[in-house]
Amino acid sequence: MVDMIQINDLKFSYPDGSAALRGVSLSVKPGEFVTLCGLSGCGKSTLIRILNALAFADLGTYEFDGDIIDEKSMKKESFAKAFHQKIGYVFQNPEAQLFCASVEEEIAFAPMQMGLPEEEVKRRVEDCIALLNLGSLRDRAPYYLSTGEKKKVAIASILSMNPKVLVLDEPLSGLDTETEEWLTGFLLQLKKSGKTMIIATYNHKFAGTVADRIVFMDRDHHIDHIWKRDTDL
Repeated sequence: MVDMIQINDLKFSYPDGSAALRGVSLSVKPGEFVTLCGLSGCGKSTLIRILNALAFADLGTYEFDGDIIDEKSMKKESFAKAFHQKIGYVFQNPEAQLFCASVEEEIAFAPMQMGLPEEEVKRRVEDCIALLNLGSLRDRAPYYLSTGEKKKVAIASILSMNPKVLVLDEPLSGLDTETEEWLTGFLLQLKKSGKTMIIATYNHKFAGTVADRIVFMDRDHHIDHIWKRDTDL
């Protein structure tokens, strides 16, 4: 199977010169569920940002579906728009991506920006509301929801684009035990449906429950080792 994502020898430094990534290489196949694990500051979130073209490596290459993703390619408006429809990013803090007046409007926003017909937008909104059981919240303002509810709305707003890849940064952050259990089960449902997912998490138990592969990153901003399901950690 051809790799959907291929990154080779990525290096990234902060403006002060400190390293965030040192020679990171990784591939992801369609339908694969990959988690990035490691302590805070190891480079997980930086790698997630690069995968979503919110930051660009100093050195190395990133390919998505055979296309080079870099600062030059993302300056082309049509290319950038098409890319961001293929990969959906759920932030660690859901408040960072919720801004509409109601849950229903939030879920409809991305499909509307894609220029989809009104009936298709409505269908996607209803599908996502049903999938995440948001019916009772559809007219509520996202700002007033609980952290767990906001997380559900953020996920719904991304899934309404039907992206090829779903990326989540520390999805369990701020959730209570019940919502953690719900989210774990929901992500396993998506996995069974064949959705490609990449998740950054410090929670090894969660990673081991959901992932096909766990990529362990170390304090030196390298990939230390990779665990594959049906092998020993």
